[in-house]
Amino acid sequence: MLLFLLPLLAAADGGVPDDAAIPVSERACPDVGLTAMLSEALLDQKGVRTLQLKTPETDSSDAMFQVRTFRSALRVAVQLEFSGRTSLSGKVSRASLSGPNQQTLRVVAARQLDPTSEAETARIIVEAEALTLEARGIYTLELQDAEGTRLLVLPGVRFPSI
Repeated sequence: MLLFLLPLLAAADGGVPDDAAIPVSERACPDVGLTAMLSEALLDQKGVRTLQLKTPETDSSDAMFQVRTFRSALRVAVQLEFSGRTSLSGKVSRASLSGPNQQTLRVVAARQLDPTSEAETARIIVEAEALTLEARGIYTLELQDAEGTRLLVLPGVRFPSI
């Protein structure tokens, strides 16, 4: 009878899914193929665009990580690729992409991928929903652990044009 209130209740709690408290590594991630992305209009004939961002300044001559952003028809993603086998001091549990005027993108996935071999590097990937106009802004990426401790704050995140 009161089912019409469910969308309002979901918006009132910040739209955070019930599994937000479950660590990223323990969540099931379905293997989504091109058919699913095309049928859901997440990917169109323009494909996925990539943008390599400048690495934040560090004290050493070696950059701590590389930043790449991606954009499709309805989604954006940020990938941090760390030099070496280690990434951050903790496990990423929450991520946010916030822009000017308190605008935030709805994060749909945040994955921390540890290397499985000596040749691989550690990566963190954050994916969010973004309409065409939303993807044009400059965002700040914030990564937190399960306790809410900030692991990384990365300003100046931009997404490629389509």
